[in-house]
Amino acid sequence: MQLGLDDVDSPNYGCTTFSLSLIIKELLEKKTEFLDYPRLVRLNPNIPWKTRGNGALSIIVKCNDPESIFETAKKIVYQHYLGAERKSTPAIVMHEGEQIESELERFSEEALYKVISVKKATVLLDQYHLKYQTYGGQIGLIGALAGLACPLIDHTYEIIGYRVNQNLSKARKVDPESIIEMSNKTFPFTYNNYDPLTRRILITPHGPDPILFGIRGIEPSKLIGAYSYLKIREKLSHYVIFKTNQGTNAHLKHYFKIKDIKPYYSVKVQGNVKDSPNIKEGGHVFFALEDKTASVICAAYEPTKTFRNTILELRSGDQIEVGGGIRPPTKKDPMALNIEYLRILYLAEEYKYENPICPACNRHMKSLGKNQGYKCEKCKTKTLQTQKNKKLIPRNIHKGLYLPPPSAHRHLTKPEQYYDTNLQTNPPFNKDFFKIF
Repeated sequence: MQLGLDDVDSPNYGCTTFSLSLIIKELLEKKTEFLDYPRLVRLNPNIPWKTRGNGALSIIVKCNDPESIFETAKKIVYQHYLGAERKSTPAIVMHEGEQIESELERFSEEALYKVISVKKATVLLDQYHLKYQTYGGQIGLIGALAGLACPLIDHTYEIIGYRVNQNLSKARKVDPESIIEMSNKTFPFTYNNYDPLTRRILITPHGPDPILFGIRGIEPSKLIGAYSYLKIREKLSHYVIFKTNQGTNAHLKHYFKIKDIKPYYSVKVQGNVKDSPNIKEGGHVFFALEDKTASVICAAYEPTKTFRNTILELRSGDQIEVGGGIRPPTKKDPMALNIEYLRILYLAEEYKYENPICPACNRHMKSLGKNQGYKCEKCKTKTLQTQKNKKLIPRNIHKGLYLPPPSAHRHLTKPEQYYDTNLQTNPPFNKDFFKIF
């Protein structure tokens, strides 16, 4: 059976992965057999009513009493719903059987880049007779069903360590230098631990949630090795290794014509730069991109740092591919595509025109008038050439892929080192994915 979970957390309380980890703990104590790593599925990151990273959770287990597992999940989720002062909208979905129906997988795929209605989720839940439970509303059903049904073909892994309750309101105590050392020694098997450009530590959150750290990578065994580098100066409750779609660009698989993009969608489009980018107040950079169907404003915001320098080098006629989220229009601004990556496909040629160079003294010559040639003012050499020399202006950018620095990456952003990596490999399932301290 599969159990899906979403929306257990609120902006100021809890974490859905933590709730699932407590469910896992209780199931393991009951000798429940897990068939794969717990799954952390990041859905469309542009959904406006998400809490933080828009992550849905699921587990795959073998059991003779699915009802008892569902009751365990209900008990723990309801406790955290009360802990969030009923400000969350958690949902639990259960599916029995080895195979997930293809229509449910398609629903999960759409939830990665579209805006999905609750009604669509409930119709499918009823159609396939799936058991579910909600508290505070039904919006969590979208994520719970999508997380349960996601096939996770491209995937990475994350080891998440959790704090003990008495430390939740205190500053996290993980030595920054040990994180930097870990990052250097485990590259490229782990990613986005530390951003050297901004000097930001990226594996430790800052809010009151129960996560102490999260290390991401492509092999579970390497993650355990990476964890061993950390110098942790507070008590750790437990850790869980998740299988996840983070770092895979799962939300940017579909090409869109510009005329078909919609607010809050995650899209990738190809087109030509319509005009040279310009930088506005606050350091944000904008330009217009067009294809044969329409045009759209593209934006690179100040937090993308040096990535904006690349954007500013674009010129009219450059052919590019961009992926990102669609910001809806406002009273002041039109709809915009917030860029998450840029791929330059073709660079337009730019030229400048100069007077000929004197062959004797290597100085620019002076025109003698229209169609009368040129003369060197220093040595008086003349030429019958009547046209200026056409000279190609070198560009400071080249064809290829460009990404913002790691501190500006979203959960789903694929790091540069994984663009040529097979992310469909499944290492053997290590049943030590869960550890209590």
